[in-house]
Amino acid sequence: MKAPSTFSATLLLSTHCPHCSSLLESLSTLVKSAELRHIHIINIEAAPEIAQKYAVRSVPWLKIGDYILTGVQDIAALRQRIEWTKNKAELVGKFDLMLSNAQAYQVVEIIQADNSKLDAILQLLEDPATIMSSRIGIGVIMEEFADTKLMQSYRERLEKLLEAKEIRIRADAAHYLSLTASRQAIVALKKHRKDDNADVREIIEDSIDVLSELKT
Repeated sequence: MKAPSTFSATLLLSTHCPHCSSLLESLSTLVKSAELRHIHIINIEAAPEIAQKYAVRSVPWLKIGDYILTGVQDIAALRQRIEWTKNKAELVGKFDLMLSNAQAYQVVEIIQADNSKLDAILQLLEDPATIMSSRIGIGVIMEEFADTKLMQSYRERLEKLLEAKEIRIRADAAHYLSLTASRQAIVALKKHRKDDNADVREIIEDSIDVLSELKT
């Protein structure tokens, strides 16, 4: 017997949407089979601000984990996204355990074999609940991939973390932006020069100095 899912889905629909009812029916089937925990259903006619928040242009609009789907979807496609979300969560948990046990270089080897798995490290970085020992390991990994195209590909995501509520996350993001070797990050860093925390402000200035020295 499979364990019940811990994942939920958010569905945006409208009263006159021709495909919303069939998608809702498929999602209900997945809830009944415990493949989804619950569905958060929003009618954008009653809550247009939600559509604006997610920049939704058409419905049905569905979010499962990090995956966004629009239009008609069969149940196989929904199950695939649930499985991908589950695999991502399991990888994050695995890396968290390894990092907390000082196995950062083993994690580096895994990411070198499959660069897409660095995404799990970013998820740990973004999570306020990530413990200090894991955060130290995250630092080791980010240093290992410094000045690479892989790090550059996460520049915009790191820039968004400059707005995080947690001081530690903002500070880490500011430092890791200096490892992207991308002068484009200077713009975002300068916008946050007046951060409420002195340590974060200092790290931002250090990162600006590092990136300003780059020729390109």
